[in-house]
This record gives sequence, C-alpha cells and structure tokens, in this order.
Amino acid sequence: MAQHKRGIPRTQTTLLPPTLEDYAGRHSVARVIDAYVNGVDVVALGFKKSVAADTGRRAYAPDDLLRLYLYGYWNRICASRKLEVECQRNLELMWLMGQLAPDHKTIADFRRVNGPALRAACARFVQFLRETKLVGAEAAVVAVDGSKFKACAAKRSVMDADELAKQRKRIEKRIAEYLEEMDEADRQEEGEARPTAEQIEAALERLRKRDQKLEQAQSEVMTRTQSADTGKSARVGLTDADSVLLIGKGGEAVVGYNVQQAVDAKHHLVAHEVTTLGNDHTSLEPMATAAQQALEAKSMTVVTDCGYMNGAQAQACEERGIMPVVPMAQPAHTRAAECYPKTLFTYDQQSDTYRCPAGELLKRYKRDAKLKTDYYATNACSRCALKPNCTKSKRRSIARSWFADAAERAHARVQGDRGLMRLRRENAEHPFGNLKAMLNGAFSVRTLPKVQGEMALAVLAYNMKRAANVLGIEQMIEKLWLSAAFSNA
Repeated sequence: MAQHKRGIPRTQTTLLPPTLEDYAGRHSVARVIDAYVNGVDVVALGFKKSVAADTGRRAYAPDDLLRLYLYGYWNRICASRKLEVECQRNLELMWLMGQLAPDHKTIADFRRVNGPALRAACARFVQFLRETKLVGAEAAVVAVDGSKFKACAAKRSVMDADELAKQRKRIEKRIAEYLEEMDEADRQEEGEARPTAEQIEAALERLRKRDQKLEQAQSEVMTRTQSADTGKSARVGLTDADSVLLIGKGGEAVVGYNVQQAVDAKHHLVAHEVTTLGNDHTSLEPMATAAQQALEAKSMTVVTDCGYMNGAQAQACEERGIMPVVPMAQPAHTRAAECYPKTLFTYDQQSDTYRCPAGELLKRYKRDAKLKTDYYATNACSRCALKPNCTKSKRRSIARSWFADAAERAHARVQGDRGLMRLRRENAEHPFGNLKAMLNGAFSVRTLPKVQGEMALAVLAYNMKRAANVLGIEQMIEKLWLSAAFSNA
C-alpha cells in the first residue's frame, strides 16, 4: 500500500554538518554579506569599538554586528530581539557570526550609536557599484521620488504651543489633587485604604518630570515658530524630537520623516536622503545633485512628479548638466470656478508680455525681487466683454516667476516623451515598497541622525540584494573580493 513521505523518527540520532563551513550553502546570501563586510574598514568608517579596549570585558567586533544587521534587513528582520533569537537557531547566521549570539541590548546599541558609520558604509558600496559598471553610465536616467516613513512615535506625541499649554494645565491640576490627597492622608485614620505618602510622592515626581519636559518643548516650539516666520505655530515631538507631522495622500497624517530616493533606471539601484521637509518642493536639485555625484555622470536625466516642480531648482539642475523632466500641477483657477485659468494666457518672451483670451496685451507693472516674480496686467479689463469669465477684481493680474522658462522646459520634456513618466512609476515606487517592508513599516530608532543611519542600513541591504540579482551570487562574491573599493579584504 502506498505511503506518504514522512520525516525521520525524532528518537533517531543525527549529526549536523561537522564544520560551520557546511552551514551556509554555496549560493547563500550570507556569503555575499560576508564577502562585503570582509572588505569594510570599520576603523576608517568610524564604527564604535572598532579597536578593542585593553581593559574591561571584551566587546563584540563591529564587523560581526554589521553582518548580523545586513542579514536581518535582507530578510526583513530588523528587531533586535528577533535577531537575538535568530542567532541561536538560524544555521546561516551561525555560519555568518561564527556561532556568536549577542544579546538584544548589544545588537540594538550597535544600530543606535553607529548612524554616521552606517551612512559611510552605504556610500562605500556605491563605490563598488560604480567600479562594477552597475551605475555610472553616461546619459543616465534617474527617477526621483519621496515617501513618508513612520517614526518610532505616536501622533499624539507631536504637539503645538496650544496642545502643550493644555497638557501643562492638566498636570498642574493633577499635582494640586495629589497635594490635597497628601494632606488628607495625614488626617486619615489608620487602616483606611488610601494611597500612602510615598506612593503620592512618587506620582508627583513623575508629573513634575513630565511638566519639565513639556516646558522644554514649549521653548523649542517658540524657537521653531520664530525661525520659520510663517505665522503658524510650529510643532515638536516629545517622543522623537526630530520627527514631524506629515500629511499623506487623502489627508492622512503620519508622524515620521520624508525619505527621498534617486533610483537608477538601469538596475534600480538607490541613492537616498532622510529629511524633515513637509513636501518635495525643494528637493529636486539636492537629490539630482546627490544622484549625479553617486553615479559620477556628467550628463543625466532626472524624472519626477509634479510635487518637485520648482523653476529655480530646475534651472540649477540644467546648469549642472542635469535635464529635469517634471510635469506642472493642474492649473489652479482664480477664486471663482468659472474664471479662465492662467494657461489660457499666452506669454511672449521677446516682448515680455501676456496675451489674454480677449486678445489684449498684459504688460509688466511690478517686479518683486524678494519673491523673484513679475506681475502683468492691462487696463482694458474694465471694458472687456469677457471680464465676468476672467476675474471678479477690477483687473486680471498674472504672476510669472523669474525661473518660469526653466519650469516650462521641464514640463515640455514630459510632453515630448510620455514614456518617461511611466518609467518613473516603474522605477521609483518598487524600492520604497521593499524598504518599508525591510523596516516593518516604521523606524526602530529615534532622532534624525539615528534614523539616517537605519535608513542607510536598509538601503545598503536593498542595493546588495539588487546587485546580487543582477550579477548572480558567485559573480558578485568574486567581484567583491577583487574590488579596489574593499582594499583591506
């Protein structure tokens, strides 16, 4: 009679492979990570405890902990407690770590204190990518995009001045109640169930510390509000001081960081930056420049969405040999929905005038050097038959930025090749999905320098995975051993 396939009896004596070398297969990702880390100069990159101390308990080597984290992020395991468990049961990690099993505190501290070094390690890997010709081709096409990543903090932890004042009033009221309870405790009869004086004093101490923290946050809010000079109260995070309240699609708010990335269209490899900006309006030129430096490309095309439209930055990109391809947002109408949009007014560069739908010329009447904007109008509006469809004011005014020509050229490139926008979607959105999965949807550390380090760790793991998919495991290991970027291997 036919039988199903079954495992061996649990009482049967077996032996694991006799050496650690047999724990990791020939095509294991652990061997790629090991080849990379073997070539990293942890001292030069600034990793903490790179040089062993002469006294005290021996520390874990930073290169071993880097191996552990790269393997973890590659396999979407970023929690230090989970990595601690994996070290004790995962055969590939036993091979990679030489059967070391650090505790979760040691693992977490490595990521927390080595933010700058992790960023340097990520940049060093880009050098390897250039050497192997995976990036850096002339006339490269790069897709730039941004996404909001959740911080290790709750929404209610980010407050403005009014919310902080309300919190302090609640604490003040609660402190008064506790003091009253202490007086009552002095008068109460023995045996009556009430909080002891020690318990009330401990609670008061916690409230006073909380109030002190809120007071410091109020000072920070005042400083940020004055420096921003927008007339709106700034916000400050109590849990993560650098996190900001970002508004996503559909108006949903998230406390986190704005992560910018530049994705090479050839192999989908990523350069990145973590910011606290509320939108992408000022990120075009910085990200395009960072991508150009990473690729070492003299000429480059940068494709992005309308959120990056910025005439001044588009012009700066062109001056660097970078051709921005950025669509303009849908034209905004004037206050009345039936009024003519600005796009119906034709600009003539030679005469520096606009022609309106009625055929009248709008001439420049004002130049604002602070806003770098010119304003155009005509006196014919009062007698124009089309005025009800154009403006509710006495006359229609058109504003034009000094950098409008560069913005229009960037938009014209979109119209000239619609396939570039499709390329942006295909290239820019896929890495963000992978990076958010690696981070389990949120950062594990707090404050901007540490978040930048964790993001660099995730991007490094992503780029290694992409390079291994392109080259193959064996070829990538061979190139890592031979690479001049890892001279100490």
